[in-house]
Amino acid sequence: MTSPATLRVALAQLPVRVGDLAGNRAAIRAAAAWAESVDADVLLTPEMSVTGYPVEDLLAEPGFVDAAARSVDDLAATSGHVATVVGAPLPTDRLPVAGGARTLGSTLDAVVRPLRNAAAVLADGRVQGAHAKILLPTYSVFDDARHFGAGRRDQALFAVPTPHGPVTVALLVCEDVWDPTLVAEVAAAGAQAVLVTNASPYEVGKPARRLAVLRAAAVAGAVPVAYVNASGGQDEVVFDGGSLVVDADGQLLARAAAFTADRLVLDLPVAPARPVTRDVVQVDRGAVPSRRSLAAPTVAPPLDPHDEVWTAVVTGFRDYCTRVGLPRVVLGLSGGVDSALAATIAVDALGPDAVRGVGMPGPYSSEGSVDDAAALATNLGIRFDVVPIADAYAERRTALADVVGGPGTGVDPVAWENLQARLRGTTLMTIANATGALVCSTGNRSESAVGYTTLYGDTCGTAPNPLGDLLKTDVVAADGRLVPGVYGLCAWRNARAVTAGEVPPIPASTLTKPPSAELAPDQQDSDSLPPYDVLDPLLLAFLEDRRGPDDLVGDLVARGHDRAAATATVRHVLGLVDRSEFKRRQVPLRIKISRVAFGRDRRMPLATHWRHVPTPVAEPSRSAV
Repeated sequence: MTSPATLRVALAQLPVRVGDLAGNRAAIRAAAAWAESVDADVLLTPEMSVTGYPVEDLLAEPGFVDAAARSVDDLAATSGHVATVVGAPLPTDRLPVAGGARTLGSTLDAVVRPLRNAAAVLADGRVQGAHAKILLPTYSVFDDARHFGAGRRDQALFAVPTPHGPVTVALLVCEDVWDPTLVAEVAAAGAQAVLVTNASPYEVGKPARRLAVLRAAAVAGAVPVAYVNASGGQDEVVFDGGSLVVDADGQLLARAAAFTADRLVLDLPVAPARPVTRDVVQVDRGAVPSRRSLAAPTVAPPLDPHDEVWTAVVTGFRDYCTRVGLPRVVLGLSGGVDSALAATIAVDALGPDAVRGVGMPGPYSSEGSVDDAAALATNLGIRFDVVPIADAYAERRTALADVVGGPGTGVDPVAWENLQARLRGTTLMTIANATGALVCSTGNRSESAVGYTTLYGDTCGTAPNPLGDLLKTDVVAADGRLVPGVYGLCAWRNARAVTAGEVPPIPASTLTKPPSAELAPDQQDSDSLPPYDVLDPLLLAFLEDRRGPDDLVGDLVARGHDRAAATATVRHVLGLVDRSEFKRRQVPLRIKISRVAFGRDRRMPLATHWRHVPTPVAEPSRSAV
């Protein structure tokens, strides 16, 4: 039989809702009804669309796994003419025989893992077959191999009836497509199109890298690839959507919008029919409807780097706060750039009525800082309260004098600096407790890296930290990616406001004054740290590119620094990073935007004798516990 020209593929880019089985079933059913209305042959939904992803150790709960399997059965019972692909964690005894998903492909250890990360094909009232994810990632935020067993590489293909005859397709799940040899293998086995379900998290540069991977895979197999992604935030992870379809030459045919639910449908040109060398599941769609004409598929434009990161942190912050049922936040406004950016993100995510700013001037706060905080609040339209801490600070110092000694007794002055930060943290937590809000912390990645934070002070928070994975300044990575930072995002957001005819939210004076914690007289960040335009590239190279001390010194020398000074800077900074790990273990979630975020991405031991520099270094003034 002559190969039909196209397969009508619908992609439903659904939002992530972990554990909301009823809500996810409703979303899948709505997508299936839409797919039926556009005469689709196949509907793709994201990886683990039935349960959301990642579900972590819910996979160890038999009741949860059983409920997920029953959800698949429920969806199958109401399935129609469209071959609908849904993702779910399915134990081998609940998987269909058809497709070969039951058989274990490989083992990692002695633990028996009967679960599969499955893509199940539903049509005509039943589960027609399933494919088990083959490659189970354990890098970055992924932990698939903790609970899932791997599928075989030679699982069955699926023959999907169309109005013009059957099309042989292969199913893959997320990580599988990042190995181009898998795509080449299924194409060589007879697949005319590759359909991929995904829950692929965002990081800076990921959309462009993802497209490059799909193009290379399509070309390697001479086969078109349709790739559906999830959207929305789950804890610290954000899924950026941007579902893609490329033809057999790697040309982009369709792309969904970023960071939001969206749908795509197109007539996908398939590869010519070729000999099939694997088992084939014959999908029974019942009566195959004829096709009505379609509009040209959408190709959403890519976002620029600042817009991309801004949308990621706003999405992650909004989805976490709303899904835990506390869509209100309170945060300290110091008049500085970090709290200004965090407040603006919170307003964009939740609206001005859901955000409360609190100014907490202390003995070393400048008048201008309070004025800048008030101006920011006015620009954003949020409530702003002033709760001074100077009297409380004086009272605590007096009360502690007999315990730790008063002035001139050798008490580390950092203890008194940290006391101010902790009084502010206690104030915010109390307001949040009284008003049913979450506390939003405002520290950035640069400060967290070197320990320029106070535990139980400015690190207090119950909402995700929207700045926690942002360096202070924009940095161009070694691979050419622009990695937006705090100052760059402030400038971008102000410029966006001007373009829209609005008042820029962040006061100019906030952006131009030197960064300072204002915990000591005339204090500036540069008293304890290298300038941020030196610190941030160094941190990015160390954390993401894994460059060692000698390489980092060479980088600074190449930028014009004296070798002795460069060596001292690198030793100082890496020593601070090593000694601050215990702090990073005790802070709120950070919205992940980098390739190697603190937390899940970078897992370092606390009690270790290894140091990146051979001798201890002094800590910055806020680095003590």
